[in-house]
Amino acid sequence: MNSATVSRKTSLEIPTTRTVLNLVLGGCAALGFWELFSAVPTAWIAEYPLEPPELVKALFHHQLGLEIATPTAKLLHYLTGILFYPLTYFALTRYVRSFGMPADGWIWGVITYFIALGFFAPLAGQTFLLLDVPRLSFMSLVGHAIYGYVGAYVFERLETRA
Repeated sequence: MNSATVSRKTSLEIPTTRTVLNLVLGGCAALGFWELFSAVPTAWIAEYPLEPPELVKALFHHQLGLEIATPTAKLLHYLTGILFYPLTYFALTRYVRSFGMPADGWIWGVITYFIALGFFAPLAGQTFLLLDVPRLSFMSLVGHAIYGYVGAYVFERLETRA
């Protein structure tokens, strides 16, 4: 699949309900991969699992002095991975720049890594890109890159089927 197979919008149209559903399905597939990857191979290789809800909790505590419950932190992480990141992927590839698949997916995945660990981790009181735990940072990069690819692949396949 390349950029020629995906129609590009010329104006800032709101995505259709079908497109949003396809984005959510892509986000679900990608986040499902992420949850397995962050818990099992990451823990084997880095000796620690990746725990995004803990980052969310640290962010709220460090920035706002709020203690949020783990289920709330998980919900925020799931909303981000299933809805907000996919919607942003859509906006960037439809209205800003597209390199076509698979590049769009890989690039978006790396961008999500920088958002999570380059932007939010320092705001949560952790080191930039978790560079103090390099294997964990590397596994996060790999996991985010694959997350982006899986989400974009599923979404683009569903979009071209109609």
